[in-house]
Amino acid sequence: MNCLYVDFCSAPQAERANYAYSRRTREALYAGFREAGGCVVLVTCNRTEVYFSCSRARAEEIIRRAALPPARFYMGAEEHLFSLAAGLCSMLAGEDEILGQLRAAYEEARAAGVTKGLDEAFQIALACGKAVRTRTRISSFACSVATLAANEAARFLPRGGAVLVVGGTGKFGGALLKNLAAHKNLTVYAAERTHGVAVSVRGDVLPVAYRERYIFLERADVVIGTTASPHVVFEAEKVERVVQKSPRERLFIDLAMPPDIGAGVGELAGCRLLGIDGFARRARENNQKKQEAIKKARAVVEEYLVLLAVHRAARRYLARCGALPKALRLLKKHDPSAFLRAVGEGAGE
Repeated sequence: MNCLYVDFCSAPQAERANYAYSRRTREALYAGFREAGGCVVLVTCNRTEVYFSCSRARAEEIIRRAALPPARFYMGAEEHLFSLAAGLCSMLAGEDEILGQLRAAYEEARAAGVTKGLDEAFQIALACGKAVRTRTRISSFACSVATLAANEAARFLPRGGAVLVVGGTGKFGGALLKNLAAHKNLTVYAAERTHGVAVSVRGDVLPVAYRERYIFLERADVVIGTTASPHVVFEAEKVERVVQKSPRERLFIDLAMPPDIGAGVGELAGCRLLGIDGFARRARENNQKKQEAIKKARAVVEEYLVLLAVHRAARRYLARCGALPKALRLLKKHDPSAFLRAVGEGAGE
């Protein structure tokens, strides 16, 4: 299994936006990969990754055929996949959202019938991510960008104020709204195209219609964008007309990929624009508190990588020898490394 990717470590937000493949685009990729082997496409605000079982040249050909730029970075993917599921590749170590995003990407690809040759690795990687969070404290402290964004809004409004969130559905949107609601001095407006928001209306979380976002911008001190829209949802010219009518300091936080907020907004008088890459320093501070948990998480990743090797070796061994009873006895010893050695020793049987 290999991977073409671009992430927050290798490219800035503006470049990553070129690879924010929409659902329709992902469907085109799955159609192209169907005859070439397995494919799973992961798209988040911090990364786009295309996992595949064919050659790199074939994968790039399929991606170009879909009129897309292939991500320019390449790697063998198994160790990375397991580390990603564990939260070790995230801006914030141990973040909760990535495991759900990875599971959703895998389920989407599986529903499309294009996970041939990838199922075992993804299923064990997802189990690894769950084990890391159960067995370590890596998800302690602020454990997601949603938490950092809510804290940034509260820091900007120490005496309270209004926050407008556009894109409040889904797991990430729900986490953001819950974190904002925890700050009792904030009034939160959640604008979405659908008829509901990600969490039940409670306390200071109030649903508003997406089409009225510029009207509620007049009331808002902080605006947070987190939609899956392929287009900008706050255009600089329209924002400028609103802020001229009600001038005051405003903070715009853009957590979407591609961006929700026009780049020119940050140049308007009284407006500060913070993209997702702007949380890097706070993420580093957070990660420093988790060094022991990170070390333990890496050990769990190594354990599950060995487990993947055991599963593969067991299949090869059974296919070669048909020795089911002996294989089961070896597996029941719960020593993956010993099993791998035994399988190697039995290669000539």
